[in-house]
Amino acid sequence: MRLQPEQNPRRHAVPLTAPSSPWMMETSNPPLSAQPRGSKTGNHTQALKDAASVRLSQQRRPRTSTEKVRTGCITCKRRHIKCDEAKPQCSNCLRSRRHCEGYAGGENKKTKPPGPMQIVWNSTQIVPAAGRTVPLYIQPKSPHFHGDADMRYFGEFIAMIQAPWATAAPNGDLWTSAMPQLAHDTPTLRHAAMAIGALSKWISETKSGLLRAVTAPSTPSTEADTHYFHAVAYYCRALKLQNQQACLQDAVFLSVLLLFFEVLRGNRKTALDHINHGLALLLILTTDNDAPNHVAKFAPNPIPVISSVADVFTYLAPQARLILRGKLGQSPPALPNFLKGLRKQKQTVESFMVLLSQISQSSSILDRIPILFTSLDEFEQLWIAFQREQMAMGLIMQELLNESKALRSAAEDFSDIFHLKIIGNSRMRDFCEGSREVLELFDRAFLPLFNKIMMSDPESPAYLRAIHLRLQHLGTYIFSNPPMFLDMELLQSQTPLFREYLSLAEVLLRTAKRQSKNPAHQLSLQCVLAMHLLSVALHCRDPLVREQAVWMLRDYPGQDGLFNTHAIYAIAVKNRTVESKNASEGTPEEQLRRLWRREYIFENGGDLVVFRYMDKDDVEKTWHLVEEVADAQSDIESMNWKRREPSACVVPLIFDLYST
Repeated sequence: MRLQPEQNPRRHAVPLTAPSSPWMMETSNPPLSAQPRGSKTGNHTQALKDAASVRLSQQRRPRTSTEKVRTGCITCKRRHIKCDEAKPQCSNCLRSRRHCEGYAGGENKKTKPPGPMQIVWNSTQIVPAAGRTVPLYIQPKSPHFHGDADMRYFGEFIAMIQAPWATAAPNGDLWTSAMPQLAHDTPTLRHAAMAIGALSKWISETKSGLLRAVTAPSTPSTEADTHYFHAVAYYCRALKLQNQQACLQDAVFLSVLLLFFEVLRGNRKTALDHINHGLALLLILTTDNDAPNHVAKFAPNPIPVISSVADVFTYLAPQARLILRGKLGQSPPALPNFLKGLRKQKQTVESFMVLLSQISQSSSILDRIPILFTSLDEFEQLWIAFQREQMAMGLIMQELLNESKALRSAAEDFSDIFHLKIIGNSRMRDFCEGSREVLELFDRAFLPLFNKIMMSDPESPAYLRAIHLRLQHLGTYIFSNPPMFLDMELLQSQTPLFREYLSLAEVLLRTAKRQSKNPAHQLSLQCVLAMHLLSVALHCRDPLVREQAVWMLRDYPGQDGLFNTHAIYAIAVKNRTVESKNASEGTPEEQLRRLWRREYIFENGGDLVVFRYMDKDDVEKTWHLVEEVADAQSDIESMNWKRREPSACVVPLIFDLYST
């Protein structure tokens, strides 16, 4: 089904949180301090550009000046419009979906890459994207490996990151090109890769159909368990090697690999540590006084590599905000070193995410979408650029929340004011209108190619990848649209799109199960499918469609980022009773306003799920906010939801999360 222009899709904000670094605790002498040295804010993007110019020859874009506009950002000057001079990015640029080039002073001159970029580690040139996978020949007696086990585990690592599910998700070039070459040639990263391979081998031999059902052993009770303990040994060796020879490049990539390892074995608290460490390192890389030198040494072709690594962390940072180390209201920050560095740089999580998204700059997406896409590579390169542009939504949300501090004193009508004045704000609507225009152009240009691939071989990698990309596009169109959730009639009109999304997702999951029997091969750090299924289960107004989403979550085979998919399924099941009771009273508009109060967060590293919703007191005959918590590790049938006093009975969780 084609997207209908009149259906008015807009962007839905997801709360974020703050992290902490276990990496720092795991090594007595960390490879690189996560405390950034002081630097002037506003020069971050230029530091990256100056460094890139050391390795890359790029043409300067001529700057068009004007005598009439003497203040404001460079972008507004070039457009001959008045700038509001907001920092770090002006509001005009955010509203019009343009990159804000900063303010005059010589340090913000813009460079333009010659075209779409692909990671090519051993090249100093930016070349057009070619294949998705890079063959890596390993000699039988390679000096890099000390035995057959090393080679088998490294081979399993390559098979895992180049599996159809992993390469179909966005940012596949990081895993299929740069990471295999780096891991093969660098001892620290090679041991981390072998740790992942050994862990994947253990998971495959447990004969478990679901990744979330695998439990780490405390002692090697079976032959398969030896793979797990080999994995831990390789993991520790990687940390020791990094501690012995500190290298910023290795530290950044190692944070990604060890994050992957911890997510694979379900240790979310330690995964938060690696997110904390990785983000702190990226903060050094982009804002340190010596940032140009750091970047120049990072890779032969640094900008696309850094951008791809940054994409991993910008996707996981919002998830980290929803996963608490302890109890709600009492938990320490999830990302302490990163937040400390942000405060020193006078940055926020949102402003830094926007900075990372702008490392790899390009011309306007609207100007680059062709009439018809001719390949999946062509579509994905522009799609990733569009997703990076969407990071500006978080900054808008934060600014609106900060402007609404007076609302903290409001009482029972806070939720209405919050949704109507923040989610329904004109700035939010303008941004979403811009997203809709781009998404509809993507739809028209991509649909013919998608339909052609759907009529080809279902076993081909392109088949699974095309569905992944289509789901990303459709999901953004449906779910990334906050104002849509304010209107019951508009929300009900989206039912056909909800159905289409589930239909495509079902084909994707069925194909993924058929192509891989190892659940470890269905881990992705950047897939959003499980969360979108939960969004259908919570927000679609057709109960049959909601129920289909619940059942798909029950059998979800993979792992998407940090979230415990079993906990996501638990929320969807609990929502059944919430929807049933809510529908028993009031007009559709009143029912929708009660549903606005539903929120969830995860405690104890994701092992406990907290769900808030409006419930009716049968004695007092009034509706009030309640908070319930359940053990996400228990079976759904035996799950016991315990009610407790809400830690904040009026202010939505999203307010506190964005205020960190």
